[in-house]
Amino acid sequence: MQRRILIIDDDDDYIASTTALLETRGYAVSASRSPREGLRRALAERPDLIVLDVMMDHDSSGYEVNQTIKFTPEFEGLRHIPILMVSSIDTDPATRFGRSEEVALVTPNAYLTKPIDIPKFLAEVSSLLREPAAAAPGA
Repeated sequence: MQRRILIIDDDDDYIASTTALLETRGYAVSASRSPREGLRRALAERPDLIVLDVMMDHDSSGYEVNQTIKFTPEFEGLRHIPILMVSSIDTDPATRFGRSEEVALVTPNAYLTKPIDIPKFLAEVSSLLREPAAAAPGA
């Protein structure tokens, strides 16, 4: 069964390159360019993994999407879906909001920075999907 990944990001180039990368690995990929559209697609498609940007409509859009999926009753059926946050912000949420009592609300399952390190990104995707580590093509 083909695993489904939803990318929520407002950068068309990032969406295109990441979609191509994931599709060459056999994943079915869909994308949303806004937080609101991403949430609608998540409900409709029930992906196996969400790859989420932080800064879209404003500088904390991704954190709001994460919080909505993980803690809003309407999205209760999606709470099991892992979220891989990928952002140009170097500081991960646990560090950035570490003093806040609400850090759990904004912390995704994993956090990577852009530009993505392709092997690390693919390893994280496999890990979050609980897949065995795959050898690189041609290896």
